Amino acid sequence: MKRLSLLAAALVMVLGMAVSASAAPEVSISGNLLVNAVWMNNWDFNDNQHSKNFNIVERADLYFTVTANENLKGVLGLRSQKSDSSYTGRWGGREYGLDKPGNTDAATLGIRDAYIDFNWPGTDINVKAGIYPVALPAAVGGASMIVAERAGAVMVTAPLTDNVSVLAGYTRLYDNDDGSDDELMGDSFLDGYLIALPLNFEGFAATPYFLYGNAGNHFDVTDPANAPTAAGFDDEDAAAYWYGTDFTMSILDPFIVRADVAYGNLDSDTDANEASGWMFDVALDYTGFDFMTASAYFVYTSGSDDDNSDGLESMPVLQGDWAVGSFYFGGGAITGDDMDSEDGNPLGFWVLGLSLTDIQSFAQGLTHDFHVLYVKGTNDEDMDVSGYSAGALLTEEDSLWEVDFNTAYAVYDELTLYGQLGYINSDFDEDVWGSDVEDDAWKVATGVVYKF
Repeated sequence: MKRLSLLAAALVMVLGMAVSASAAPEVSISGNLLVNAVWMNNWDFNDNQHSKNFNIVERADLYFTVTANENLKGVLGLRSQKSDSSYTGRWGGREYGLDKPGNTDAATLGIRDAYIDFNWPGTDINVKAGIYPVALPAAVGGASMIVAERAGAVMVTAPLTDNVSVLAGYTRLYDNDDGSDDELMGDSFLDGYLIALPLNFEGFAATPYFLYGNAGNHFDVTDPANAPTAAGFDDEDAAAYWYGTDFTMSILDPFIVRADVAYGNLDSDTDANEASGWMFDVALDYTGFDFMTASAYFVYTSGSDDDNSDGLESMPVLQGDWAVGSFYFGGGAITGDDMDSEDGNPLGFWVLGLSLTDIQSFAQGLTHDFHVLYVKGTNDEDMDVSGYSAGALLTEEDSLWEVDFNTAYAVYDELTLYGQLGYINSDFDEDVWGSDVEDDAWKVATGVVYKF
């Protein structure tokens, strides 16, 4: 505790020095602590995998916001980080085992956000520069399928009218330069250029956007997170682009319509590394009940044909955080409590679902969420699935049902207890995935979150 207090004091001092000496900055501290226990079964849909079915994981977040005035602030966010760069510590593991907590070689507080947010003097033009969430607009699923993760970026937002703004930005999504004089490593990067037009009218909102990704000559589009091998990766013309819009219409209140549509294309010197496809989703919310919100939704993403030699016909993705339900696609309430199957995997599915959220229960502060969804693949059953496992990619012969029931109890305004139940009944084609495929999966999770 003493060490953490000294760290907090030092961080506040450093951030305070960054603000003009004539200002009297306001410093606010926020964050959360999460502890989550998860019982799991058959998350890999393979009866030959004998993995441990119970884990307790923990995560900590600590944020400092230094506000000089209404036009200038700086934010520094820290998150517990393990030696393997993941963010959840497992009780009993290397970082949180007996006599391990506090071992800085194994677990540390790493920078999660670090950015400056200011308005240009005398204008309403806002500039945000640093490391923070870079996300394309999304109305359904909580976040974009394409990209919704932290990266180094500069974003400028300027109002054109009371209802129309323009956003332009640059982000370096990947830079695999290892600091050596190796020409291959120094030319392995991916830059993003974004232009968007936020539209906000009474009863209607949308944000059309265009994102262009420019890759260095030796950037590996097949494995963007990793640096090139010693042999290098030569692709002088690799580039990608995405365009689309989100859409929300509340003029029919208590009915609210939400939708997204997007198209993405990845060009490469090698045909097999190319990808192009589209997605569409629509949701209808009914907010007329005073005890819950009811939502029905449909999602479609294009799938690939049976010839992988000319690339994929599914939309390329960078690193999204999209989810419906709270199990298969992600969407868990705490951490380590969902499969997050779409992250980094090719798309190619459609979903029909119903969600009842914020159901007010018999006790004050007690709420429930209920989800039921049907998922079916849109990839050709004869495509080459080598390198994928059942569940990571869905063919036209694969489908699953998911049912979730989640509970939250607000013990205090800052302290919430969670309970989650999830069940998946799947039907994977044994001709595609082999006879070891196992159909059913479930989870039981409980945890506590303290937000301050």
